[in-house]
Amino acid sequence: MKKRMLLIFTLVLTLMLAACGNDDADEADDSAAENENTEQQQQEEIEITEEEKVEADTVVVSINGEDVTGEQYNNIYRQLKTMYQMYGQDVSDQDMLKDETIDVLTEQELIRQDALESGIEVTEDEVQEEIDNIIETNGEEAIDTMMEEYELSEEEFRNQMMNDLVTIRYIEEEFEAEVTDEEIEEQYNQLKEESEEEIGELEEYEEMIRQSLAQQKQNELLENRISELKETAEIEAHI
Repeated sequence: MKKRMLLIFTLVLTLMLAACGNDDADEADDSAAENENTEQQQQEEIEITEEEKVEADTVVVSINGEDVTGEQYNNIYRQLKTMYQMYGQDVSDQDMLKDETIDVLTEQELIRQDALESGIEVTEDEVQEEIDNIIETNGEEAIDTMMEEYELSEEEFRNQMMNDLVTIRYIEEEFEAEVTDEEIEEQYNQLKEESEEEIGELEEYEEMIRQSLAQQKQNELLENRISELKETAEIEAHI
């Protein structure tokens, strides 16, 4: 499976936290025990050995003179391994996980550097505002669950949120994606053909389709920009 892992990690915290609050209330009581057992099983299955970890102050990769350390590496490695496990992917290949982690760290740093050059910043107050919004929507226990799942300290969680918000703002300000009415209609007709159930009129799905197509285009533009940044960047892996 080859995915743009950066995009999986961007918003992974906010999206998964938001999902915690979207369960139907009537189903929650019936499935609570089952969900708890599933989460407990996932926790038990995800194990990061000492061999997989890197010393916190060890430089794992340098990008344009900026060093990324083992502390950041270990956080992303765990998130990546957990994500693969959740999607039923093989997590026994440590070399593959290491390479993917280095790639994610490199892309995140390249985006951060390019965002700073473009004058894009996120303040601590904005991070706190986003955290407050999540708590208001899903409850504080949702954040606690996520921090426990990925073994993140409060500081690491805030840093992850900061990175996510920088990336979101970077995408919004740097990559304008125009979606035409023709593209929306074409996507709607495709949905009608592929759906096993009858779906409503175009007007009901228009905004959802527009947002989906815009996101796809922005993702493509982001991938192209990352490729361009990599071509001129000085990248040196140390592990």
